[in-house]
Amino acid sequence: MGSGFCSHPRGFRLTGAAMSRRGHLAWFLAGLLLVLCGQSTDSFEVRVEGNSSEVGYGGTVLLNCSSSCPEAGAPRGLETSLSKERVSQGPGWVSVRLRNITEPLSDVLCYFYCFGERKVAAFRVLAYEFPQPQLTISSPNTSSNETVAIKCSSAPSWPPGLKLRLHRSHWHPQAWEEGPISLELVAREEDDGAEFSCQAQLSLGNRTLTKSSPTATLRVTYQPRMDDRSCPPSQNWTEGQDETLRCWAWGNPRPHLECAKDREPFPAGVPRPVTRAHAGTYLCRATNPLGTTVRTVTVWVQYHDPDLLLPVLVGVVVVAALVAGGVGYGIYYRKKKIREYRLQEQQRRLQMEPPRPTRCLEETAALNGSAPEAQV
Repeated sequence: MGSGFCSHPRGFRLTGAAMSRRGHLAWFLAGLLLVLCGQSTDSFEVRVEGNSSEVGYGGTVLLNCSSSCPEAGAPRGLETSLSKERVSQGPGWVSVRLRNITEPLSDVLCYFYCFGERKVAAFRVLAYEFPQPQLTISSPNTSSNETVAIKCSSAPSWPPGLKLRLHRSHWHPQAWEEGPISLELVAREEDDGAEFSCQAQLSLGNRTLTKSSPTATLRVTYQPRMDDRSCPPSQNWTEGQDETLRCWAWGNPRPHLECAKDREPFPAGVPRPVTRAHAGTYLCRATNPLGTTVRTVTVWVQYHDPDLLLPVLVGVVVVAALVAGGVGYGIYYRKKKIREYRLQEQQRRLQMEPPRPTRCLEETAALNGSAPEAQV
């Protein structure tokens, strides 16, 4: 504490070889005033800061304890049950490292004495324990239609509240839940190459920590497979062009594919010039250690025969000529019938009228396309 007002005594003048009792009393009062009238400590503060208030089990935290006390060399220090070591210090501050923190929750006290007054600041350290999640797969290498047990687990955490989820490639994220998590999977061809991992989450105040197990890959073996898409049963080729026998198979282990025509090997996927001899049936066989699959492919070859082309063209020309001649004759025959009909009508009309030789001869000649002969 300090007073709001202090006065320092002036020096006393001494005379003679001895000092009176009043003089001794004055010096005593002056010394007491100097002790009581030091600088005021009401305004000094103590602070403590750390690089982290949450640390993994057995971890380390660096703390800095400081004060605004103006007293030079003011006593200071840290009180804690944890292992500590002083790193460095200076005017108004001291740095301390806490090592091998294993207590779940600890309060560290930073204190300063300023002109006899003690002030303290506290720092709370949380030592959490976040174990590594574990993933187990009963049969990482299995066969199709076999049951595989998958488990995601973890040891208890500190503080409690650790949650788990099982992650698989191409899955939507699953909800977090308290472990352990178990899954029984009937292996299928589509599961070959699926990747699994066990993920863990721990909440520490406003922080959320996550961990994940190493990724494990599921291998599923199955027999060779071929379908209409991978090996079309009917294929059309054109003579003279480069064509390829389209056929492939899949399986695990990878199958070996062989194709043949009339027991003669014919590799699939290899382009080659096509002839009519390539038309026919091909047998494709895919094999791996688990079995064999066979598929039949029929190849059709389209071609143009020059020996047949000329007769076809001649036939087309003859037919076209006959059609054109028939159309022309039909037109001629129709016109002829029309002329005969008009002539018959004209003759009937003349028979009904009185005879007029000259006019009849002229009209008859006009209809026949000739001029009448002159009478003598």
